[in-house]
Amino acid sequence: MYPLGYVMRIIKAGEQLGDSQRVINILYQIPTRPNQQCIDAAEVLTNFAYDEADDAAAAGVEDIRSQLTITIDPTGCQDVDDALTLTKLPTGGFLVGVHIADVGRFVTQNDVIDSNASRRMMSFYAATDRVYHMLPAHLSNDVCSLLQGKDRNVLSVYLETDDKLNLIETRSRFPVCRSLIRNDRQMTYEEAQQIIEESFYERLEWKEGRAKNMVVFLHHIAQRLRIARLREARFCFSEPDDPFCLAGCPEAHQLIEEFMILTNVTVAQFLVARFPQTIPVRRQKSPDEDDVNKWSSLHRVAAQASMYFQQFEMLRGLLCRQDTDSVAPNVISFLQSTVDELKAAVESKNLRKVVSVIANESQHPLHLLAKNGWFHIQVCANFVFVTFLCDNFHSLRKRVKQSKNRKKSRFFRFSKKCKKH
Repeated sequence: MYPLGYVMRIIKAGEQLGDSQRVINILYQIPTRPNQQCIDAAEVLTNFAYDEADDAAAAGVEDIRSQLTITIDPTGCQDVDDALTLTKLPTGGFLVGVHIADVGRFVTQNDVIDSNASRRMMSFYAATDRVYHMLPAHLSNDVCSLLQGKDRNVLSVYLETDDKLNLIETRSRFPVCRSLIRNDRQMTYEEAQQIIEESFYERLEWKEGRAKNMVVFLHHIAQRLRIARLREARFCFSEPDDPFCLAGCPEAHQLIEEFMILTNVTVAQFLVARFPQTIPVRRQKSPDEDDVNKWSSLHRVAAQASMYFQQFEMLRGLLCRQDTDSVAPNVISFLQSTVDELKAAVESKNLRKVVSVIANESQHPLHLLAKNGWFHIQVCANFVFVTFLCDNFHSLRKRVKQSKNRKKSRFFRFSKKCKKH
């Protein structure tokens, strides 16, 4: 028996990066050809013009163009899709505004642009520096892009802190709304990182309308969010092979990362509260217990020394228990280049460099092996409707209650027998 099929294309072996990228495009069926019909439909779209604040209010849009607004993106970025504002509240806390480009103002459900975007699913940034946009370039790089000095429609999500910069429930205003912003400062990650590093040597007080102060306070809030989310793992810096990752700008990347994660959580909670019957949520179950035990027996030493694995509740007790049972000393191997780099950082009294060398995942091969094994045993996530989770939760709670009642009933029967005797 021979497999049925026919040769569609022969790809010659190549030594250039573009040759490898071409194989990846075919292997994962990445849509690289532009849709001319989609491009033509996007070309006629223009941005909404609001001459006065009343015009924006009449359209159901909150005009916040007077607030200082910044963006932080890679150098040369044209598809700017998120911006930040920061306002001090009378309580002493802060109101962080995360503003996402409002594509829904220009794309109608099931039109040619929406259908094309549904097929592409995402923008793809190829290793050859080419970008295959989910939306036509006229939208992603111009009409929807939050470019400096331009008025843009956005969806705004607000997060509130107390006077200690700790996150609290947003009480000063409604957390989600449509807004009109004007980007005052289009920063790069390098510029934001430089401001953050300079703040280590000077204490900045809050001053309204200053981008430098705004970046520093946003950094402090983001670091508190990171501590609450990752604990000791907050020190870990990763270097994935993507064009947006700059090893020299970790705090600037973390600033944007933390606010984007929290924005996604806030929007998800908002949608679930508004549409509990129809919103799908992503669910990922814990890995199999046997797989976790096998993994921990192979990578116990690296996992115990790793700050990254401390964020997982299920591993803390397991690794601590194994540590008490073991009598052999823990020995961890380091690359000589890592030792030399760490020594140089200590001699120059560069504490930030010391932390970076110790916590950078790529510096520790054994940790990378443990991390790769950890990813390998994870269960694939799936999407379920909220009602399914609620039904399961109520069913589980009912079974637990019934179990407790049965135990209580057995206890009473046992007590009566004891009294008789």
